[in-house]
Amino acid sequence: MGQVFWKFLLAFWGALILAGTLVWAVNEVSRSTDGEPKPVWIGPQLRLVLGSAQLMMDSGGIKLLGDVLQRWEEDPMSRDKILLLNNQGEDYLQRDVPGDWAQLLKDQPEYKVQDKSGQSWFLLAVPRHEFLLEWLRSGRGLMATASMPAQRIDVQHPQAARPHGPPPGEAVQPFGPTGLGDKGPPPEMRGIAVRATMAMPPVWFHPAFLLAAILVTSLSVSLWLAWYFASPVRQLKRALQSLASDHWLTQLGPKVTGRRDEFGAVARSFNDMAKSVEQAISGQRRLLHDVSHEFRSPLARLQILVGLARQTPSESAMVLDKVEAETQKLNALVEEILTYSRLESGAAAVKLQQVDLLELLESVAEDGRLEALSQQKQLLVKADAKVRVLADPDLLYRALENLIRNAIKFTPANTVVAVELQQQAQQVQIRISDQGPGVAHADLAKLFTPFFRGQSKKDGVGLGLSIAKRAVESCGGEMKLHNLYAASGIVCGFQAVISLPLDSNV
Repeated sequence: MGQVFWKFLLAFWGALILAGTLVWAVNEVSRSTDGEPKPVWIGPQLRLVLGSAQLMMDSGGIKLLGDVLQRWEEDPMSRDKILLLNNQGEDYLQRDVPGDWAQLLKDQPEYKVQDKSGQSWFLLAVPRHEFLLEWLRSGRGLMATASMPAQRIDVQHPQAARPHGPPPGEAVQPFGPTGLGDKGPPPEMRGIAVRATMAMPPVWFHPAFLLAAILVTSLSVSLWLAWYFASPVRQLKRALQSLASDHWLTQLGPKVTGRRDEFGAVARSFNDMAKSVEQAISGQRRLLHDVSHEFRSPLARLQILVGLARQTPSESAMVLDKVEAETQKLNALVEEILTYSRLESGAAAVKLQQVDLLELLESVAEDGRLEALSQQKQLLVKADAKVRVLADPDLLYRALENLIRNAIKFTPANTVVAVELQQQAQQVQIRISDQGPGVAHADLAKLFTPFFRGQSKKDGVGLGLSIAKRAVESCGGEMKLHNLYAASGIVCGFQAVISLPLDSNV
């Protein structure tokens, strides 16, 4: 288990304990000040007992009322005790009485009863400070008490054969609430013992059981909650450790990525990041391999030429011409690699400015027409109107030059390379089409890969399209490549499409 798990768990239980402590503290402060109790809240059960006091006094006298109050105090479920005070503040059951009993009587609703002699008694509810201790003790014998047999309680008229009240352990049931008044039960019911059951409440009503249920439920929920939040963090930690060990294809499973919370979003972002890192590192390794391969051939030819010059000094002029040609090829290769590297890393200084696209196309086409004519090919430029875009003229010129020269290279003799400039809504498109054999469908997605030449046997290092794509993207545009098809479904050419946003300031 990680630290996050325990932090969540301890935070949950700390909040639970803090809430319980605050509730207990507020309750204690509200119940007592300077050691003296305050008037308690009169709940439904307590209000029923206080309201029935006069009825019990009329039915069984002050002894019956005293027995009921004594049983009330002994009940572990009662949080308060009820004092039965005379005018001098003395309790009938000889219990401790608060010093400010007179003020407490004024603060709570008046509950006053009179015995048969006319003496007034006052009922005062005060908190039981030993309630928590008694409440805990009551849990020990709860099950045993709940299984005790029923007790026999004799319910008789209070004036029948018991001048001294009920014996200890028995209670006299008043008949006032049944509508019989103070005359007692009818003659046929007098002296008949009524059997009643004095059972404890079910175990699930006891506070000890309720506390245990709350604790168990809270523990279960907090454990699940802590595991729910800590599990994706642990998996993400293991995945990051795998990345640190050069396992770049590390991916988090669907259990984490399928989550619809922030952890799921982080997991999906991690997978995307890992893929990007793996592609970048693979691209660098492939680039290093391809560069090494591209340099090997011209360097090998240079070595052969140097050896030839040493063996046949008479042909040194011819050898030097070939060395110069190979050197130019190496220089062009280095320049292509440096340009691609700057565009790929974003280190190239992009200078955006307003560019007349038609003028730029004509400038590129001027050099392209000479190359096309030398190969018995044609280059045509079609434009709807002059269009201005915000771009880097040097980068855009380089991209257009690569695409046009590439189209001239692959189109057959006596065919046309068409360059079309069209404005559409908020963007402009440049379509460069040839009538060559096209590209195999499986190779279309690889055309922008550095040094990829497919099955082409033409000269070149395979960086032209990669440089063109990144140059167009540096100007805020997009570049796409696709084959052209005739009505019969046969490939009849190849097309490159450059999309650039119009300059909003024009």
